[in-house]
Amino acid sequence: MNVHAIRITTTEVSDREGMDAVLPADAPMDRVIADSAYYSIERTEALSGAGVTPVIPPPAHAVVRGEERTRRHDQIVRYIEDKGIYAFHKKYGYGVRSLVEAQISRIKRCIGERLLTQELASQEGEGIIIANLLNRWNAFGKPVCVKNA
Repeated sequence: MNVHAIRITTTEVSDREGMDAVLPADAPMDRVIADSAYYSIERTEALSGAGVTPVIPPPAHAVVRGEERTRRHDQIVRYIEDKGIYAFHKKYGYGVRSLVEAQISRIKRCIGERLLTQELASQEGEGIIIANLLNRWNAFGKPVCVKNA
């Protein structure tokens, strides 16, 4: 659950555009897990073509296109239509995303919900510091919980 890449963007940049900046083409990965705000047919097909499993649910209104260039998209949409969105979550391990959300919640509770600096270059430095701090926290290990009563 360490942070491997960080990118600070302005409010004019969408989640989809920001994801392209964070995911370099040569990064070693076997799957990408993200919420539906990051979904695009082009990204799904590109990741699949590169041997990476995209675990990004399509929007609820997604339809099967039946085109050669939308093969993976069509496969996902059909699977969700047949089995349901929760079957998709279970099959591809989408629940791991909740661990990332927990990390983000931890950052917001411990450090704050907003960056302290206003200049974009300063915010990038602040983001790197926060990422390094989070990685240091993770190095301490996981808590062990024991039922007491």
